Amino acid sequence: MSIASTSLIWNGQGPVMIGTFDPQRGRPEMGYLTNIYSVGCGNRTLTATPSRETTTLKESCSGQRLTLKELETSKSLQVSLSMVQFDARTLAQAFFGEAVIKAGGTVTDEQLAELQPGDYFFLKYPRSKSVVIEDSTGSPKTYVEGTHYKISDAAHSRYQLIAHPGGHTEPLKVDYSYDGYVNIAAFSKTNVEKGLIFSGINGDGQKVRVIIPRISLAMSGDFGWISDEPSELTLGGQALYVPELQSDADFGPFMRVDVMPDLP
Repeated sequence: MSIASTSLIWNGQGPVMIGTFDPQRGRPEMGYLTNIYSVGCGNRTLTATPSRETTTLKESCSGQRLTLKELETSKSLQVSLSMVQFDARTLAQAFFGEAVIKAGGTVTDEQLAELQPGDYFFLKYPRSKSVVIEDSTGSPKTYVEGTHYKISDAAHSRYQLIAHPGGHTEPLKVDYSYDGYVNIAAFSKTNVEKGLIFSGINGDGQKVRVIIPRISLAMSGDFGWISDEPSELTLGGQALYVPELQSDADFGPFMRVDVMPDLP
């Protein structure tokens, strides 16, 4: 029996990877994808929805203008990936930013807005430590933890003012150090075209590999920062035409599917 006629029931799982579509740095054998990484194992759904638009040509002989021919005007492919496990790179893609690793460091004389007792304040950098707060008098008054301020959450660099020392002068200034973290400056980047690679396997061990080299991938729907259940992050967009792969017998201009129904 031909491998092409081997049937399968698809209840798929498997790792999904995201890469950057880059015709300059990439290779056609890899669909011009670079910087490929795995998005995690908490993927909920991966869908590819092909569609076509048509118009009709009416005949002019019967007097009834019956449909003579259907003419195809366009084809498209909509892609959607929903996940509950992801890293900062994928989150950055969703919010049109870039995941930038920030090394730890020190800060001197970071100024605070005018504060009243009971006010909360936060510092520019998270994961702060060794905090020293002083006012702006000629001989600066040092604020004492537990007397003048308290730590609300050092990882978030969130503090609360308890009281000012007598005769204080604004603005308050803060010296501190902080540990490294990942920063995403949301909406700071144009949407970077990505591609998806799915290495699928069903319950019978049969495998399918799906490669969609070029997608205008962006967040679809909303993301729940506060939620009782694991929040789903959904990225979606249209597959885009890859002219360099138009004549490739394996890829085609939109999508490549490799079916291995004879496994395991």
